[in-house]
Amino acid sequence: MEVPELETLPAATLPPTPELSWSALLAAYRLGPKERWSGLLVESLGPWLTNARKTLLASALYLDDEDIAQELVLEVLAMAERWDPRCEDCWIPRRLVEYAEDQVRGSLKRERRNLGLELTDEIEAPPGEQPEVLFDSRLGLVAAADLQLIHRVKVLGEPVEILAAEAGITPRQMRQRVRNARLRAQAAISAGDGQA
Repeated sequence: MEVPELETLPAATLPPTPELSWSALLAAYRLGPKERWSGLLVESLGPWLTNARKTLLASALYLDDEDIAQELVLEVLAMAERWDPRCEDCWIPRRLVEYAEDQVRGSLKRERRNLGLELTDEIEAPPGEQPEVLFDSRLGLVAAADLQLIHRVKVLGEPVEILAAEAGITPRQMRQRVRNARLRAQAAISAGDGQA
């Protein structure tokens, strides 16, 4: 396509640059470095993205127009990475943005449907009702150092040898420390049972 012919086309059907068609831009984005081609792709889709943003409404207080615009751009880039267009070149930008717009619209609908009541300090609990305890308060009777040591070994799975090297003791001594920490924690929890 020659440059003089481009001037006769409506603005909505113009490719991103006279030398690069929409199909070529999508292929370059998929194959080349994304950082290089994503800016040109988003910039070229500017008019379509602007029209799509106008139709999308925020669904919650924490979403503003900028959040929705970013979500739309992310959906466009995700689609551009995997979509193999089987249409005329001039339809690529419209279909690409329409798909992204549908995805964002669906996401906003799900947000609106799943909105819940946000609890604040201003909402009072009904009189006479006590809140449920979310954790076992007896755990607070265990020494913090013991809990930290047990957590590092049993939950995080850190090797005893590494912990021993950090503490400057032998692995056998570290295993004994872990054992003692577990015994003290069990004793503290058992003592808490007797007080309750």
